[in-house]
Amino acid sequence: MLFIPISDKLSWRNPPIITIIFILINCFVYFAFQFDDNPRYYKAEKFYFTSELAEIEITRYVEYNDPAGDDSSLYKKNGELNEKKALAQYHKMNKDSEFLTKLRNDEIITPEDPEYDEWRELRDDYDYQRSKITTLKYGFIPFKHKPVTFITHMFMHGGFGHLFGNMVFLWLVGCMLEMGGSRKFYGVSYILTGLGAVTAFWLIYPQSPIPLVGASGAIAGLMGAFTVLYCKRKVKIFCSLGFYFSYFETWAIFLLPIWMAKELYQLFFGGMSNVAYMAHIGGLVSGAIVGFFNLTVLKSFNADVIEPEPEDEISPIIEKALQHIRQLDMETGCKYLEQALVKDPEHIGVMTHLFNARKTDPQDPRFHETTIKLLGRLTRDRAHYKTAGKIFSEYTKLTKPPRLSADLYFKMASILAGLGHPEKAERILAMFIKQKPDFPGIPSALLKLATGYRQKGVNLKYQKFLQVIDKRYPNSSEGEIARRHLAKLSSA
Repeated sequence: MLFIPISDKLSWRNPPIITIIFILINCFVYFAFQFDDNPRYYKAEKFYFTSELAEIEITRYVEYNDPAGDDSSLYKKNGELNEKKALAQYHKMNKDSEFLTKLRNDEIITPEDPEYDEWRELRDDYDYQRSKITTLKYGFIPFKHKPVTFITHMFMHGGFGHLFGNMVFLWLVGCMLEMGGSRKFYGVSYILTGLGAVTAFWLIYPQSPIPLVGASGAIAGLMGAFTVLYCKRKVKIFCSLGFYFSYFETWAIFLLPIWMAKELYQLFFGGMSNVAYMAHIGGLVSGAIVGFFNLTVLKSFNADVIEPEPEDEISPIIEKALQHIRQLDMETGCKYLEQALVKDPEHIGVMTHLFNARKTDPQDPRFHETTIKLLGRLTRDRAHYKTAGKIFSEYTKLTKPPRLSADLYFKMASILAGLGHPEKAERILAMFIKQKPDFPGIPSALLKLATGYRQKGVNLKYQKFLQVIDKRYPNSSEGEIARRHLAKLSSA
C-alpha cells in the first residue's frame, strides 16, 4: 500500500541541488563500495559451511540453548552435517547477541578446549572475510555499534531494489521540501531525521546483531517533516493498493497518521520481515518534530510553492488567433488577440503576434497603436531591449512617417546606441537637438551615443559628440565627463 505525494512544479531554474547531491551520494556508496558485498558475503558463508567452523559453532550453540539436549538431530544417518537444519540454527545463532558476545570472548569455546586452536584459526579467517563486507563494516549494528555508523548507515542499501525505491521516495518528497525551505535546513533535516530513526531502532533493539542500512529512516523523517510543514495545504497524492491505483488531493497533515498507522501495522502484524519498521516510525516522529520546530521557531518555510499554477487562459486564445491568421483571416485573428490583451494587457507575446498581423496594412491606424503599446512594454525592461530594437527597425521601414511619441523616440535612441547601432540613434538625436534642444535627458543620450561610436572604433564621431555635449550642455554632469574624456584624447 502506497501513499506518495507528487508535484509538477519542479523548476530547473532553481534545481533541487541538495536532493540531487543526496541521491548521488547514495548511488556512489552503493556502486563504489557495496556492489560486491553479495559475492563477498557468499564467499564467507561458503567458507563457513565447507570448513569445520560450522560444525564446531553450531553444535556448541545447540548445546548452549539446551545443555541436556541431544545434537544428533543436526546430522544425517551417514554422519554428515544436515545442511538444512544447520543453516536454520546458524541464522538463529546470528540473531543471538548474547551467545555471539560470549563466543567472541572465548566463553563458549575456551582456551582449554581441545578444539580451541582449530576454531580460533577458522573463526579469524571467517571474521577477516566478513570484515571486507561494507554493510557489516559501516551498517549500524546495535549491540556493537560504532559512532560513525549512526551516519554511514543512512547512505547504504541492502540491494539495488532497496536503493531504487528509496531514491524515488527521496526525489518525490525531497524536491518539495527543498523547494519550500532553505537548502541548509533541508540538508540538516535529512541528517537529523536519519539520526532519529536509527536511535529509535537502537532503543527498541539494543542487542540486535543485524546491521541496519538504508536511507529509509531519513526519508521517512523527511516525509514526517513534509506533513507538518505543508500541513493545511492540499497536495496531490498517488495511491496504490496493489491491484488499484489512483490520484486524489488531501491536506498534507492527514498523511502523517496514515503513514504512521501503516508502519505500526507492519511492525506488529506484518510477520517476519527484513524491513526496519521501527526506524521508519522513529524517522516519521523525528521529522514531524523538525517540521514543527521550523514552523514555530525558524519560520523559514514557504508552503505556497506547491499552490497550483493559475489556469492559463491566454494560450488557447492565441492558438485560435494563429489558426485564423494562418488561413489569412487577419481580422478574426486580430479580434482573438485583442480579447487576449483584455485579459492580460501586458502580454508581450500577444502584442507581438498582433504587430505581425497588423503590419500587413502599415497605413491602418491600429498598426501604429499596436506598435506604440508593444514598444512601450519592451522598453520598460532591459531584457527586452534587443527585441525592441528589431521591432523599431521593422516599423520604421514599413511606415512613413512613423507616429511614435517623443518620449518613445527618445527612449529608442538610447536603446539603439547601447545595442551597437549609433548611426540610427544619431538620426533621432539630431532631430531632438534641432527641434527640442531642452528635452530632458539629451546629455545622457548623447554620452551613450559617443560611447557607442567608441565601442565601434569610430573615434572621430566619438570625439565629435563629446564636443557637442561640452558645447551645448557644459553645466551638466555629462558635460564634466565629456571634458575629462576630451582632455585624455588631447594628451594621448
